[in-house]
Amino acid sequence: MKHHFAAIVCLLLSAAVASPSWAQQQSSTSPGDRLIAIDVLLEPDQTMVAKANAVNARLRSNYPDGYSLDATHTPHVTMVQRFIRARNFDAVTAAVTKVLATERPTDLQLTAHGLVAVPSAGVAVTLIAVERTPELMRLQQKVADAVAPFAATGGTEAAFIDTPKGADIVAYVETFVPKASGENYAPHITAGVAMEAFVNQMKGEPFAPVAFKPTGVAIYQLGNFGTASKRLWPTRPLASWNDGPSRQAILDFVRQVTTAGSPNFVPVPERIAVFDNDGTLWAEQPPISFQGQFLFDRVRALAPQHPEWNDKQPFKGVIENDLKSVAAAGEAGLLEMAVATHSGMTTDEFDRIVQEWLATARHPKFNRLYTDLVYQPMLEVLSFLRANEFKTYIVSGGGVEFMRTFSERVYGVPPEQVIGSSVALKYEVRNGTPVLVRQPRVDFIDDKDGKVVGIQKFIGRRPIAAFGNSDGDFAMLEWVTSGPGPRFGLLVHHTDAAREFAYDRGSVAGRLERGLEEAQTRGWTLVDMEKDWARVFAFEESR
Repeated sequence: MKHHFAAIVCLLLSAAVASPSWAQQQSSTSPGDRLIAIDVLLEPDQTMVAKANAVNARLRSNYPDGYSLDATHTPHVTMVQRFIRARNFDAVTAAVTKVLATERPTDLQLTAHGLVAVPSAGVAVTLIAVERTPELMRLQQKVADAVAPFAATGGTEAAFIDTPKGADIVAYVETFVPKASGENYAPHITAGVAMEAFVNQMKGEPFAPVAFKPTGVAIYQLGNFGTASKRLWPTRPLASWNDGPSRQAILDFVRQVTTAGSPNFVPVPERIAVFDNDGTLWAEQPPISFQGQFLFDRVRALAPQHPEWNDKQPFKGVIENDLKSVAAAGEAGLLEMAVATHSGMTTDEFDRIVQEWLATARHPKFNRLYTDLVYQPMLEVLSFLRANEFKTYIVSGGGVEFMRTFSERVYGVPPEQVIGSSVALKYEVRNGTPVLVRQPRVDFIDDKDGKVVGIQKFIGRRPIAAFGNSDGDFAMLEWVTSGPGPRFGLLVHHTDAAREFAYDRGSVAGRLERGLEEAQTRGWTLVDMEKDWARVFAFEESR
């Protein structure tokens, strides 16, 4: 594989000329169309990192103009380098995650067996060669194949971090597949650069083989010299979860049911997980659900056309923001407002007004779109389960047509996998066009015991995992976890008043009392939001 190592020197010895930042160079390009140079790589364990650092220190003692192994020059074993478009990044991570559902990179037994010098103009890049085991070669090919559908051509230095114009790294990434992939793959860890004579001297010294294991897979944006400069995606499952019993319970359950030969193995068709929405996948305070806020905004928007509402509860309470009067009207009052504001319109018309509201309405506490208030840790659970061939459903007391407008875009859950409360619909032909019209009566309430009925009615198979946050989800978790074989139940306990809200027993929305008392005896995982989640929303920094 000497030809592959020779190619590496060109990119590593490119002149380190200052250049505009990647963001500056991309300012005239649509964010989704911009190209990113990525490296899908293996991160070595501390044993191998220590060896790489020791080699790097010796190289820098001879050639101080070289570089240190640090956060912007991360020691790693490259698997594939490609250009991709930013809009496809999530698809790339999903494709790589799917590979990792069957391949176990952290189980690989790797060996570093010597130094390789790649000389050019009196200096030499020093590589630590890694044995080409069949397992590593198979993983590399699968990762390369997974990324291939999203690969793009025509990348420039703007796709990298701080890379000068004309750098050889651009052409190298462009042709990584096939020139450095598949049978041409030569795994290694780049340790640094020094004078050629010094590197040759080091090569002549005995090299004790170093056995090591990867700690995970990551995707980095490449920098100058082809270094792994900016971490874009960790493959640590459930990355926004702190280490602890809650995160481990999810990992252990998924591993048990997906490991072939395990006594708890569950065939793919039976891997079904159901999720409540309000308070489980996105926030639900204050103090009404987001769909309730949508209903209130509709009442206020239509109020000028209905002067009679100014003297009629609960409409009057909504208009005057008197939530106590609204609450006193109960479910009957909410239904009355829903009928008054939404009945008679077609399903397409309802979809349109929901989409318009979601695009403009902002949460009173966070001043963000409601769809920004999705829990990042729960998005990771959804992705992790799907990567392990689970089918994920939303089973919520909220309106099914409301949730279906955004479920696929926000959660990756297609509309046909959303179960919720619904009004009656009627088929009509209006102006020659067939439509479905919302009727002024309830068809199905998918809450509390109704969730179990809805699961049987619309799925027809008992799930093996259920996720909720309130006593309204108790029956669903009880039914799911009482089935035969391995089962999993989880309740999100809202304990974080600083980053979100803290509530349980006395809450109007999301009351959690019975679940709080019985979760432990029933073997359910009770998530403490404040302690278990490193971050709540995607727009936050992890803590």
